[in-house]
Amino acid sequence: MKDEKKNFSERLKTELLSVKFRGESEKKACLSAFVRSAGTICSEKGLVGFELSPSGEDERVFLVSLIKSLFAVEPQTITSVKRGKITLRVISEKSVDILCDLGIVRRDEEGLAVRLGIDESLVTDKTRGAYVRGLFLGSGSVTVPKAERTSTTGYHLEFVFANYQTATDLCEILSEAYLMPRLTDRKETYVVYFKTIDEISDLMALMGAAKAVMEISEIAVEKDVKNDMNRKINCEMSNMVKQMDASVKHIRAINRISETKGLDSLPLPLKQVAKARLENRKSTLSELSEILGISKSCLNHRLRKIVEIAENL
Repeated sequence: MKDEKKNFSERLKTELLSVKFRGESEKKACLSAFVRSAGTICSEKGLVGFELSPSGEDERVFLVSLIKSLFAVEPQTITSVKRGKITLRVISEKSVDILCDLGIVRRDEEGLAVRLGIDESLVTDKTRGAYVRGLFLGSGSVTVPKAERTSTTGYHLEFVFANYQTATDLCEILSEAYLMPRLTDRKETYVVYFKTIDEISDLMALMGAAKAVMEISEIAVEKDVKNDMNRKINCEMSNMVKQMDASVKHIRAINRISETKGLDSLPLPLKQVAKARLENRKSTLSELSEILGISKSCLNHRLRKIVEIAENL
């Protein structure tokens, strides 16, 4: 049962935190993606490491478990007294090796260098979903329209990166899974995004979020049902307005003839229609044709003649 207190994006991330990994390679791919999208390289006393800022307790537990499982290292938990913000710090003799293993930095002749591009060896057909999952947990969000409300906000899923190379690399990774995202810049960031429910559903399926796929499908069905109902109501309202306008036009024409020449001046068929219209002002044309015992097309023809006579007076 879904948690109504959380929005769709939060529920999706909660589900992604519970997706089971199939082997160490998926764990490493997911952690590498999270560090790349949401981590910060730091240094202390000559040591180089990294920091992560989990969005909540569930994410903190997830990251601590992942780091301990892969590298047998216990991240240091730092809590900001003023903001209450929690930061996980990994900095030790092993932290550079961890960053290299995750494809975040590399050693060369000049020392350490940050790898701007995604390490292709970490992203294979088997680990692609886990890698994209890590990127979404670190930098993603999604909005969907609410079925019970009329909203201009549609379907939108995005990843936001500070690094253009990461954004383009993600586009390439997704294209290999037959997903074609759009890429744009927003202020000083780069945004990879999708705008259709089919694309978003396929991406969530790639990440392993089966419940979210079902939920967004249910939202779409509810939205379609509501839209169909609204279309029917609008159509009925439009028809009612047209009928009322026509009735007013007919009655005005009949009254004009009555006040000038008199209804007795009309041919008998038109006189009968005029009197029936005045006596049944709220009736539809279909109902009026039944009262008179004539076809609707015949009734329309006679009413047009009455309007025509009135306009010539």
